[in-house]
Amino acid sequence: MGEQMKKRNQILIVDDNRDHRKSLAAIFEGDYECVEAANEVQAMEILERQATSVAVVILQWNMPILDELRKHEVYKCIPVVVSSTRDEMEVERRCLERGVWDFIPKTVHPEIVRCRVQNVIQKSKIDVLQYDCLTGIYNQQAFYMATKEMLQRSKEEFAFVHFDIDRFKMINSFYGAKEGDRLICKLAEAIVQVMKSYGQGTYGRINGDIFGICMPYRRKEDIVQVVKRVEEKVKSCVTHYCIETTSGIYLIEENHMDVSVIFDNAAIAAGRCKDHHIIHESFYTKEMGEQLVREQKIINDMDEALEKEEFVIYFQPKYELKGLKPCGAEALVRWKKADGRLIPPGEFIPIFEQNGFITKLDYYVWEHVCMFLQGEIAKGRDPEPISVNVSRVNLYTPKFMKHMVNLVKKYGIPPKYLNLELTESAFCERQTEILEAVNHLHKAGFTIMMDDFGTGYSSLNVLKDVNLDILKIDMKFLPAGESDVRSKKILEAVIQMAHSLDMPVVAEGVEESYQVELLKELGCTYIQGYYFAKPMTEAMYQELIYGTSGVDGIERPQGT
Repeated sequence: MGEQMKKRNQILIVDDNRDHRKSLAAIFEGDYECVEAANEVQAMEILERQATSVAVVILQWNMPILDELRKHEVYKCIPVVVSSTRDEMEVERRCLERGVWDFIPKTVHPEIVRCRVQNVIQKSKIDVLQYDCLTGIYNQQAFYMATKEMLQRSKEEFAFVHFDIDRFKMINSFYGAKEGDRLICKLAEAIVQVMKSYGQGTYGRINGDIFGICMPYRRKEDIVQVVKRVEEKVKSCVTHYCIETTSGIYLIEENHMDVSVIFDNAAIAAGRCKDHHIIHESFYTKEMGEQLVREQKIINDMDEALEKEEFVIYFQPKYELKGLKPCGAEALVRWKKADGRLIPPGEFIPIFEQNGFITKLDYYVWEHVCMFLQGEIAKGRDPEPISVNVSRVNLYTPKFMKHMVNLVKKYGIPPKYLNLELTESAFCERQTEILEAVNHLHKAGFTIMMDDFGTGYSSLNVLKDVNLDILKIDMKFLPAGESDVRSKKILEAVIQMAHSLDMPVVAEGVEESYQVELLKELGCTYIQGYYFAKPMTEAMYQELIYGTSGVDGIERPQGT
């Protein structure tokens, strides 16, 4: 901000009288660079080029440019002083009502003119430091200071609300920056109106579409009511598209807390709303904070864990139903810390999908599976295929197809041994690219499986458009009990449809004996689930494939 203030070293004088412009410029000679404009067109051209350099505009009182300056978001922070040869109270009143900072009759002594203009410039610097230029309310720094002072001088209980607009970037991109600015201003106006009615508290714009409110309260309902009123006012200002706001609420535990920490806690609560989509207000809990700490710890350790190969490949076997024999597996990943503790994938995979690290982890898993298969082939074995998961992020990466082909070449593995599992959700977007990828990988010799079939809404469209090899049925298709006739009929229809397309079916998530019998009856090809085997280490998988006993101690036919 200090650099911005240093740049504002010009005074723009707008007057159609050349002599008046020159006399005013002479007053500030040596202190400021004066730029002259004879009319509003020239003035706007100057501002378009060098608005950040203009400290103040001295404007002839009857020029229409005043209204344009007040409307324009970029120029509204520049103070305007009106000069006039008419020393009339009515003229001065009208100018001040239109947002002018000061009024200078041209009959006033030059030293008085100099002082009044310098006072305006000095005051504008203070205002720029305190107030957000777009909305006119406190900026982040001033809001934090006002909030800190309010908290420290009071013994009341306070809440902090983090406000923002859902999908604001998309709205800003689709409708333009001007509409985005208008929406931000409407949210600011709604906050001002509601908080003035409430009577107590501070508020300000943090950045972008993010605002903060700090308010005393007696009941949680007081906070919710304020939030709801702001939401309603903002929504009422927009008629041609739908908007929602998100509110994260932190009940301040100690009034001497740092305001930035208070804001962070409210932001954590707001972030939980984003995860659930239909929830638009959320109160901060200690569990949220603890979860964030755990997530950050995972992020801090992920690169070192990859380098030290702490990620361990586990195999969950698939069974051929006719003979109940293991026939390959799905490669899964676990995180084994240096102290031996295993972190389940549910704790780190979602985080890696959000921050993009999943691409590195995918490559790591693929390469380690290729190393395993290479070892099996080197021992003279004909290994059963191992399937690996391909995240949506990698599927959309241009180098993905080339990398897969190079990987099997590097380890001398026929592509038939490495099956690729693509989740149904990956096909919901950019289908042309997906179709291209599948065709390319097919030509290279890979087997493509659709995972989680039935969890989305485009399953049948995908089967129609994309030439897939194997279908994995999501466990949600499996009947909840032996009497679940409806689910049985749906499952039967899916299996028959897959067979008509010459696609083997793998049913995953099988845990009960009646499910096994039903799947055999319906003609399911393969089965995967805890009933037969949980995910296991490489050594345990080799024992299962080449040994004679079940790895969990339960005797089952044919090594199952």
